[in-house]
Amino acid sequence: MGTSTSIAQEYYKVIDYWKKADSDKDWRLAVWVVDFQDIDIVSKFLEIETSPIGQFEDIFFHFESEYKGDDIAFEASLYQEFLSCFDVSDSKEYIDILALMRNDGLLLSEFQPNRNIRPTAKNLWNEMLRMKSCIKELEKKHFCICFPLPANDGKNMTDWYKDVLSENIPEGIRLVTVDYAERRKVKLSSSSKVYIIRPELKMEEALNNEIDKGSYISNTVGAEGRFRKQIRIVLDCSQKQDKLKLEKEINKLLDIAKEMEVIPTIVGTNMIVSLAWFYAKDNEKCEDYADKAISESERYMAEGMDLYPTWKGAVMLKAAMLMMHKKRREAIIIYERLAETATDRGDAFFIMEGYRLVGHLYYELSEYDNAFEHTLLALAGGSYLDKEVRRQSTFLQAANLALYLSEKTRKPEDTGTIEAQLKDWLGDDWESLVKTEDMNKSHIRRKASIFA
Repeated sequence: MGTSTSIAQEYYKVIDYWKKADSDKDWRLAVWVVDFQDIDIVSKFLEIETSPIGQFEDIFFHFESEYKGDDIAFEASLYQEFLSCFDVSDSKEYIDILALMRNDGLLLSEFQPNRNIRPTAKNLWNEMLRMKSCIKELEKKHFCICFPLPANDGKNMTDWYKDVLSENIPEGIRLVTVDYAERRKVKLSSSSKVYIIRPELKMEEALNNEIDKGSYISNTVGAEGRFRKQIRIVLDCSQKQDKLKLEKEINKLLDIAKEMEVIPTIVGTNMIVSLAWFYAKDNEKCEDYADKAISESERYMAEGMDLYPTWKGAVMLKAAMLMMHKKRREAIIIYERLAETATDRGDAFFIMEGYRLVGHLYYELSEYDNAFEHTLLALAGGSYLDKEVRRQSTFLQAANLALYLSEKTRKPEDTGTIEAQLKDWLGDDWESLVKTEDMNKSHIRRKASIFA
């Protein structure tokens, strides 16, 4: 028998499609033409490429401006989005991108965006290229500018893309967008400048397999068939972003969960609903149900019930939402809770992940001592994992950041102590794992992706 289709398999397919596109250096616009049920996994791939764990060499930027039919207004909005990243703020969440790169020796020369030119797409590309020329080691990389998925009732963007392509998008700039196969908003065909990606994925089958394995609900066995069927209906509505129908189907799912009178099912259903609203891009409702899953899990965990897997998933989703809203200090609190609870439960991987993410966030906030201390805690947690897991996981990212921060803030003998410990934890070839080019750049990746 063949292996059942999984979400992970489908994600790797998406990566393979992009590898093929990435190998073609001539195009200026890539259009993912995707079926409704596959939209989310492609969108998540692009989001990941704007994050520290993005694996491709190009630098991905993400714009939020919505096209409403007015080319001039749209381009002005894009340019203002670019300028806003350089606006000085007193907010604790504000990160001075240029100061970070300057401190890390990445700036070849100072850069300030030109605020006195017409806010057109052509001027935006030129300003981004001017910024690119000021940053070390980006000469051979592209800036991939990702535009948001058009709304179901959004305006057709075909003519706008034709216009910007006719003006010859310069070398070093690439545009990327996602479009509905069933209702195209970017009706272009493949050409020397346009690369069409039409992925053949099986996300509906993959989701159904996960549901059938019970992986969406912790500790529930033999759930009623109509409950599982209702989960499929809810996830289908969320994938299609049909919010009116989704609300109705979610209420049915919650009613069935209560009817079953199984506490892990009831609590786990809040996690499912949170994910559904996440896919439907309703951040407020996603957070509300994640909070419910967290608080109810904690209440029953205090009574001795094992709802840790549900709690952990809800906490990770809540932290991701905080990161999306750039609420880094609130996210730090959440990840610290995750690490502390994982410590109480002997969950080495999430001890490592919790503290590693805290370390990254403190690093982004330029609080290097806090970043260093929490990254060391991540390594200590990861030391309880099997050696092969350490050699193939985010333990390597934590190790790389620890060395970088040690060299930046500590004495040479302290760095030597860390290197000796890494040799013990990873083996004699530890340097070839930790000090690779990709790892060396992992701690600056997010700073390059200033629109993430």
